[in-house]
Amino acid sequence: MTAALSAAATKPAEAAKPAETTAKPTEAAKPAAAKNAVPVLTTIYSPDRDPAEFADPEKAADLLNRRAELAQKIQAERKRILKEDAKAKELNDAIMRQLRQLSEILETKKSMIELNSQLRDLDNAISRLKPAPPPEPDTKAETKADAKTDTKADGKKAEKE
Repeated sequence: MTAALSAAATKPAEAAKPAETTAKPTEAAKPAAAKNAVPVLTTIYSPDRDPAEFADPEKAADLLNRRAELAQKIQAERKRILKEDAKAKELNDAIMRQLRQLSEILETKKSMIELNSQLRDLDNAISRLKPAPPPEPDTKAETKADAKTDTKADGKKAEKE
């Protein structure tokens, strides 16, 4: 009995899967599966990630760059499909018409007009602010005597620690 258990334990994990998940669909089932397929819209936008956040920054930088390039390709392909596919173009145009209608309804409400006016007033006030002056360069040049006293002070700190 232990031999049977150890043999089962050494089999790959795929053997433990039910037959329905590992079996390939038959030719008759393929059209039905295609009809029931749920399209997945890939999210190409993601928050900016810093490669330094990861244990392997070089690999992270490479993967993040590859992801950015792929996101650009996906966006270009989506635009191409919208130009070439009549059904996609028709649907996109209908959505854009509805968005314009929704915008008209929202932006003509009195409360939205007042809020937009306040936002414009704030933007104008911000644009009238003077920019901060650039920081002045440090004019005090370090002399050899200053450098010597700094190294002596550093040496004393190291001795105390």
